[in-house]
Amino acid sequence: MERTHVSGNAEWPKRTLLALAVSSLALGLSGCWLDDDDDDDDRVGGGAPEFAAATVYVASNSGGGDTNVRVRDEDLELMNTYTTGANEGVLVNEAGHLVQAGDLMSTGRLVTACNAETRMTGDASYEITGATTTFSSPKGIARIASEGLIAVANNGASTVLLMGASASGDVAPVATVALAANAWDLVYDDASDRLFVAQVDGTVAVFDRFAQDQGVGGANRTFSIVDGDGEPSVNLHGIDYDADGDRLVIGDVGEAGSDDDGKLYVVDSASTADGQVIATTTIKGDQTRLGNPVDLQLTGTDVRIAEKANGGGSVLVYQNIFSRSGGNVAADRVLDTPAPESIEVVLETDPAPGVTDILDPDTAYQLLTTSNPATGSATSGQLFTNESTLAAAPALAFDAGLDSVENVTLDRDGNAYITYDDGTTANSGIAVIGAIDARDNFDGSRDRLITGSNTRLMSPKGIELADDLGLMIVAEQAGAEVLVFSACASGNATPTVVSTGGVAPWDSDYDAEGDALYVALTDGTVAAYDDFSADLGDGGPDRLITPAMGGTPFAAPTNIHGIRYVASDDVLIISDVGSGAAADDGALMTIPDASSSDGTTNVGKRIANPGDGSDLTGLGNPVDIAFDGADLYVAEKINGQIQVWRDFLSDAALTGNVAPSDSVAATAPESIVLKPE
Repeated sequence: MERTHVSGNAEWPKRTLLALAVSSLALGLSGCWLDDDDDDDDRVGGGAPEFAAATVYVASNSGGGDTNVRVRDEDLELMNTYTTGANEGVLVNEAGHLVQAGDLMSTGRLVTACNAETRMTGDASYEITGATTTFSSPKGIARIASEGLIAVANNGASTVLLMGASASGDVAPVATVALAANAWDLVYDDASDRLFVAQVDGTVAVFDRFAQDQGVGGANRTFSIVDGDGEPSVNLHGIDYDADGDRLVIGDVGEAGSDDDGKLYVVDSASTADGQVIATTTIKGDQTRLGNPVDLQLTGTDVRIAEKANGGGSVLVYQNIFSRSGGNVAADRVLDTPAPESIEVVLETDPAPGVTDILDPDTAYQLLTTSNPATGSATSGQLFTNESTLAAAPALAFDAGLDSVENVTLDRDGNAYITYDDGTTANSGIAVIGAIDARDNFDGSRDRLITGSNTRLMSPKGIELADDLGLMIVAEQAGAEVLVFSACASGNATPTVVSTGGVAPWDSDYDAEGDALYVALTDGTVAAYDDFSADLGDGGPDRLITPAMGGTPFAAPTNIHGIRYVASDDVLIISDVGSGAAADDGALMTIPDASSSDGTTNVGKRIANPGDGSDLTGLGNPVDIAFDGADLYVAEKINGQIQVWRDFLSDAALTGNVAPSDSVAATAPESIVLKPE
């Protein structure tokens, strides 16, 4: 994971153009130093504890107006600082978006901000806010990823609110769960479908089958905590769960006005705790600096605590929390920082590939397709799934309720991005649908639309996610341009416009490793934009690739639609629709050495009808393709098929007039993508 040290403010998409380096000023003192925002870090015991590589997000909420999110590494060195417009609980999802609750305004808010690690203040975000939300001092938040929901501790109303993670605007909760006391924080265990809620009366409410029942009937049980000295829990705030050991780590603020009565508890057998339980471990006392431990996060056996009261606030780190005997023991690491309100720790891992970048045939996936026979038809807004074997007909998966659904793709968080069009900006756009696997229909309380005159979306076709850049790239066919939006865009958003030289595009694919965008153009060429993250295609294509055979470009009609770049082979796979009205002039082709190809370029292989009446290919309108590293899937629209070409690149026999390895009938498939399971 590459980390970029940035600071300051800029309007999106300038974040992709510039990163301002910041440095830490090392002091000549053993075990501590001063960060560039004057945060002191004391290494207790004079040593340097070892931590797993991670990114740590610390949200401040000081009376002096500091509502910054500070991004730090595992050693708490500062990497970035920004604000989101919120000030309470934070989390970071699989797509790299930071979600933050806020109570700065008369009504609360839930803000989702793209590019959590490297963003700047003012970069794109969307938010849920308004009277309909029923927000009342929202505090801690938790993801219910399988359902596309955010659970919010609605502190001012003694409720937990379930909000759609992809929604925007003044929307109602998906569900409202009543509590017996005000909540401050919560943690959800997806494996057991259990929610633990830390309440300010010193109790924890436990909900079994939470996502399944959405809290109907109230908490299944409630427990309070007694420490080894017989003192009861008073005012619970931060909470996290160790699923492997069935243990909770919980912070007790005690009296909010006191800066020396905070406690840290470990509770065993948490899933069955009921009534009054004795803490397995309690850390308390003047050496701990625990006064108001308002939030915490457990990472393995390390717990990081947002301590808001003592000395103006600090991050406290205790290692090996489950093997400690407790008592009045100092933290292993202390970082003074202004009034920390919430903390999120993301371990460094290799991110999952985007769905258009999967190059491992062993990946478990289904096929997700759109069907678009005609605007307003029964299947024009529907999505279907198939097993990769194509052993059965497509199964209805989701009804978007939108006329003329075009292309679909998925982000790393399991959200679907769908283009739809009718040729006008009034009724065309992008639908962002949360947790499509768990859903049947579009829901305005859970999903959002990007549409309106500012968007320039009239006839959007292919949509590509540059996951690591936090961008969505749309081939706008009617406007003959490519439109680049933040993945956090909402409503009538204004995109960055990328010129295609006046030629209508149909689809695109972004190569993250090579930082190049490849765009399929309907005049039979491919536009390539090098160093895409640096300039977002400013100035038009850097290269224009014209497929050819024997040095001669293919005769019209040529009409490139589907496109996938295979980084491991440096090859483009493209599909040519030819004439949209013809059922037998489609083709599949490869462009070798794609990263350096320019001008007239001989194809590597070509599968096409020879035109002598012996066609075996079944290719008429191959409007989209998906590739898993071995097998190529084709949405063949005019002939109503989903085709698969096994070992497409490696099988030398797959060239010329050959039949697909298998196919299954489908109603006018428009788009196809791999959907990881």
